[in-house]
This record gives sequence, structure tokens and C-alpha cells, in this order.
Amino acid sequence: MSKKRIGAALAIAAVLGLAFFLHNQTIPGGYAPADDEIALYIQLDTKEDIGLLVFDYSANGSNQSGGMSNADKSLMKHDERLINVWTKETLQCSADTVALSIQFRIITEYVDPNYENIYPDGITKYADAPIAWDARFGESYFITITGDQANGYKAVLNEREQDAKNGPG
Repeated sequence: MSKKRIGAALAIAAVLGLAFFLHNQTIPGGYAPADDEIALYIQLDTKEDIGLLVFDYSANGSNQSGGMSNADKSLMKHDERLINVWTKETLQCSADTVALSIQFRIITEYVDPNYENIYPDGITKYADAPIAWDARFGESYFITITGDQANGYKAVLNEREQDAKNGPG
């Protein structure tokens, strides 16, 4: 390979790297929700790794359930940052805002996810209280989950991304 081609390849790599860096600096978490989406950034700040994160939620009074786990069946790390995106279609909402209420369940061990979101009581821990707010489509929201199996878990809606990085308090 000639020096000219190597130089061009390095220049292209540098430009792409700079573009990626700038993109991540200007868009929180590297993802900007579309006008019909709500992005939830969920920062785990727990003492132990967890198996699954389940959310039982209400969108304008319509109760639903969902969750997250690792596809490779590994535990989610105690300090992991997760993102969940909901669309207007998923939430069955046509307005620009939706009344959301989320009750988080922490499944402390990995088990295969199921559509019913029913898991053994011995490994199911509820966050102390649901989080409720009026969410606007096209926006991102930041939630921090703290705690451990022995003392329980707490989920807090943060006003800003920085609050999510620093945790509650």
C-alpha cells in the first residue's frame, strides 16, 4: 500500500472518529429520540449485578409490562447504563405527551424472560415506589436505580442527565 493511501485512510479514520466523538458529546447517551419516541436512560447504581429489569407501567391509564435482560444470559452490571425507547404506537398514544407511571422490578438472578413477566418471588424485588410524570415525545428522561437485595431498591427520576450520572442526592 502506498504512503498516499495510508495517509488517506488515516485521515478518513480521524474524521470518522472526530464525528463519532462530537455526536456523542452533543446527543446525551449518543441517542436522540425521534418526535414519536420517548427515550429512558436507566442508570444502575446497585451493589450487585442483576438478572433482569422489569417495568410495569401505565401510559394514560393503559397498563403494560416490559423488561430488559442481556441476550447472552449474563447479569446486567451493577453500574450499567441502559436505554429503553418507547414509541407513540407502543404506548398507544397519539398526543404529544403521555401520563407515565413505572414500577420497576429487579430480578436478582438471571432467568429466561417470559411474556407474562412472572418470576419467582424469592428473586423478585420491587423498587420502593412507582415513578410518575407527564412525558413528552421527542424527549429523553433519566432514571437512577440504587440499592441492594438486603436493603431494597429505589428508582428516582432525575431532572437532568448529570443527575443520573451522579446518582440521587
